[in-house]
Amino acid sequence: MRKRRARGKASSDCSAGIEGLPLQLLIMVVIAGLGLTIVMGWMNSIAAPHSIGEVFVTPSEIFVYDPDGDGLYTAEGVMIAVTVTDEGGDRLEGATVVLDGANIMTIDGGPPRGVTDSRGQVVFTDLSVEHFGSKLTTVTVTVAKGDYGIDSSYEIPVIPS
Repeated sequence: MRKRRARGKASSDCSAGIEGLPLQLLIMVVIAGLGLTIVMGWMNSIAAPHSIGEVFVTPSEIFVYDPDGDGLYTAEGVMIAVTVTDEGGDRLEGATVVLDGANIMTIDGGPPRGVTDSRGQVVFTDLSVEHFGSKLTTVTVTVAKGDYGIDSSYEIPVIPS
């Protein structure tokens, strides 16, 4: 006599475990989606880093002279205007600007330093520049501001005439 299987009863055959797979897959997709949503929300809340954009300097070159022929080229009463922008092209207020090189100094004998105003500009007046020899040298313009970083990429040529 053959045994008949009763209908509606679960089989005790464990070799075919496909029944639970779709549910497990659905749970993994939901968890991955939630995780991705959390990570993307966190990343969107992070602000883009600031940076110094462009530095504009007037004049673009400084001429020094040696009137007595001793090899020391100088210029007195030099005025330099520096304008600083951020990465978006907006004027950057509160940036520190330092001029260095070619023995450039203020009338008091110190290094030229200033802070940009609301127009992103600082003007240095009555500067003196000295350079020994007839080779070309430069004055480096360094701009720094807190989380904007430091930019020393602009150089003003000092040209002996």
